[in-house]
Amino acid sequence: MVTSGGFIQACEQEQLHLSGAIQSYGALLIANKKTIQITHLSSNISDFISDFDEHSVGHLVPEILEGLIQNFNGTTQFYENELQGINSRLDVILNAVDEQHVAIELVPSLPHVRLQSAVKVLTPSIESDAVLNSVRQQLVDYIAELTGFERVMYYEFLPSGDGEVIAESCQREGMGSYLGLRFPASDIPQIARDLYLKTPWRAIYDASAPTASVMGHFTPDLTHSHLRSVSPVHIQYMRNMGVMSSVSWSIIGRNELSALLSIHDAEAKAIPLPVMQHLWEVIAQFNLMLREFAARKRMNLHARMQEQLNKLQVRINSAESFSDVWPQLSAWLMKEFKLQGVLLVHANEQFTAGTLQLEPHAFKQVQTMLLNSKEMLWQTDNLLGVLPAIELSEVAGVAALNALPQSQQGFQLYLLRSCETYQISWGGRPDKPHEQQGELAISPRRSFEKWIETRLSFSMPWSEDTRLKLMKLRLLLQLLK
Repeated sequence: MVTSGGFIQACEQEQLHLSGAIQSYGALLIANKKTIQITHLSSNISDFISDFDEHSVGHLVPEILEGLIQNFNGTTQFYENELQGINSRLDVILNAVDEQHVAIELVPSLPHVRLQSAVKVLTPSIESDAVLNSVRQQLVDYIAELTGFERVMYYEFLPSGDGEVIAESCQREGMGSYLGLRFPASDIPQIARDLYLKTPWRAIYDASAPTASVMGHFTPDLTHSHLRSVSPVHIQYMRNMGVMSSVSWSIIGRNELSALLSIHDAEAKAIPLPVMQHLWEVIAQFNLMLREFAARKRMNLHARMQEQLNKLQVRINSAESFSDVWPQLSAWLMKEFKLQGVLLVHANEQFTAGTLQLEPHAFKQVQTMLLNSKEMLWQTDNLLGVLPAIELSEVAGVAALNALPQSQQGFQLYLLRSCETYQISWGGRPDKPHEQQGELAISPRRSFEKWIETRLSFSMPWSEDTRLKLMKLRLLLQLLK
């Protein structure tokens, strides 16, 4: 048995893009863009096109592919029904390996229904949270209908790194629901999340199928590969879920992975390449609307905060002392941030409000940690978990703003929340130790049924806009005399 920390560390160190293998659903060859010579071949290449084997490394690529390579512009390109293979017509996918090499992936060409324009699939704009929820459900329902996969999930990443299923479509009765369930951050390691940012989708055709090794003189970078092999840990994870095939498309926020749209099926399945491209375009359209909606919300928040802060600034400028301003300022802070207490340290004085305050020993440790961290903003919803030496404290949530320069003429602001008992529904118990099977450390979550965690030493989590609000507030507090 291995510790959770050791398991996560092992996952993060796995070089997924350097696996040296692909899924055997398709075949791969890599060529030098300048010489058009083959530098790598997958071991199953002869199953897809004739007259190729391991001795073909160093030969020129087939003439039918030469023009595609010469026109390759460095971004992933798709060609439907491009060439005749041994058993079927083949689609061709080109993607970059490095500056000198291009990967050519060959997959079976599959029939598909006529596809409508991607821009006509969804409601044209998102104007409210209610509309967002509706469009999100519209999206998963459309994907389920078009692909025929058993389950479609919208899996949103939380600030903690955990993920939560916030929309779902299930095609088979009795298969259970993951809607509203949370999954630990370790289920999708950061190294895998980084890859999701670089590829249009991630498809796993058959978790039980053997891989095909990539033959060549060096290990190629398969970051952008459509067929890149699957981590043994993830294969076991899929088996534990009863899933044989899956596809995931990325939802990207402000330069970060904010969600995944994932489809699962208990059988090995493949989606026609044009359908994959179409869904990529639909999801990109949704992603654009989502970012525009988020930008409007941020602008509205900025405007509302600025209006409130302007009023407070007038009050500060006209007051004879800060003590005269504190009652109005603290009342606004309590309401705006949903606090039970607030503490402001300014000019060697402490100003407090609310029914909750940091005990002297707790305040000393939090202040020391804040000063040592040199961070301007810091927050937690589990103070005891971060600073266990504090022992018992009524304070569980702290959001702190530190603007105390060496001159000691700045300020520190502590927003305080009390412990609140609340429950989180997990997809399987996330804190169980990890089993060792041979050389592979895997998650033992054989079942992903709902497991309820009751949190006792936590406050309600801070909202995602807490940081933005505090940065706006900092500008106001710098005016304090």
